[in-house]
Amino acid sequence: MTYRSLIINFIKMKKQTIFSILIAATLILITSCNSKPSADNYLQDETQRKEIISAIVHHQPYMIEMVHEMMDNDSCKQVMMDNMMMDPSMKEMHMNMMMNMCKDDSSMCKMMMGKTMEMCEADSTKCKMMKSSMQSHSNVMRSMKGMCHMDSLKK
Repeated sequence: MTYRSLIINFIKMKKQTIFSILIAATLILITSCNSKPSADNYLQDETQRKEIISAIVHHQPYMIEMVHEMMDNDSCKQVMMDNMMMDPSMKEMHMNMMMNMCKDDSSMCKMMMGKTMEMCEADSTKCKMMKSSMQSHSNVMRSMKGMCHMDSLKK
């Protein structure tokens, strides 16, 4: 082999090596760009998780989407209800909302009264508590008694 052919072979090998390295780098780059981290990966970092939650809470469309997702999950609804009932102000707000719904919707009022009666039938302690509450509203009770008496006369 001549000196010239050795140089040509060396250049060819160098080109093949460079080409192989470029192909390997391209494949690595493509696979690393296509790998998408999971939501769990994002949420593992406490700082990043707090930033994500804060961004959702402070952006109305995201917050609405999150609430809809939470309401579609039974265990999530239970956790929210449990937490709400532990907070006296949230409990009062919930009760006020229920009362306003009763005032605005007679079928809701009827359902709530029915549930209250079922509770009294199932729990004597709650029934005694309700009787005591009713005694402090004697005018309403007399009025209801009169209505019941009127209903029996119509039949």
